[in-house]
Amino acid sequence: MMGRKRDIKQIDAIAREFKMGGELRIAFGLFIEEEKKNGYGGTLNRRGDFTYEELRQKAKEFLEDI
Repeated sequence: MMGRKRDIKQIDAIAREFKMGGELRIAFGLFIEEEKKNGYGGTLNRRGDFTYEELRQKAKEFLEDI
């Protein structure tokens, strides 16, 4: 369960860095979950969690697509 908290903290930090507030932040979190579910997870561990750098890259992809 500890990993989940760290995930959320990192996603919050990246949302702040990329100026995502409110609904956009929520949508970004859902996007990250979908990416994992669809097999586009990160390299941090076997669960497919993302490294901080991978999350930053995902934020760029996410913002390009909206």
